[in-house]
Amino acid sequence: MEVPERATDSGTVTMRQEAGSEGAGHSPEASKGEKHEGPHAGADRDRGRRRGPRRAAGRAVTVDDAVARALAIGPDSSAAERTIDITTLGARTGIPRRVEVWFHRVDGRWYITGVPGPRSWYANLRAHPRFTVHLKHGVTADLPATAMPVDEPTRRRVITAVLDLQNRPENAARVPRQNLDDWLAGSPLVEIVFDDEQRRTASPAQSR
Repeated sequence: MEVPERATDSGTVTMRQEAGSEGAGHSPEASKGEKHEGPHAGADRDRGRRRGPRRAAGRAVTVDDAVARALAIGPDSSAAERTIDITTLGARTGIPRRVEVWFHRVDGRWYITGVPGPRSWYANLRAHPRFTVHLKHGVTADLPATAMPVDEPTRRRVITAVLDLQNRPENAARVPRQNLDDWLAGSPLVEIVFDDEQRRTASPAQSR
């Protein structure tokens, strides 16, 4: 069941409920301001004792919860969880261009990079740093952001972390082993800085 899109301060967010389990890449959610709760516990029958307010067994799920969960990627996140779309403006034409990419989280910040070589999305972001991140794992959200350049120490730290993940044995069958020196020399890399200040860094509690 789909809920109509809802405008928020940080972009357009659509909560969606889909069939399937968490492992399938989606989980039921509720739209902002609405509660998604499990069944209530039975009434408190304990006589002679004063009790506080009864709580629902489940916890309310908000748009912010769902977006935070989608952004809280880590080393054990699946390929689906790492996959986003981005919409950039063409470097020469200014026409919006949407493309699917992987994003990465290192030290509580988010980055987009890729194998060495020219990338149209990177050329677009250098010319027009404003762009939109489209989340699509469990929650559909359009988050306005700015692409920020990184310094050399950050570049080395981020790319090293990305390759440590990409060169894991379990990924060898589908991703050829990558060379760190090649990536440092020729890979595109930008930091994603979200307009929403609360999303600009991830707290340790969000780490996986």
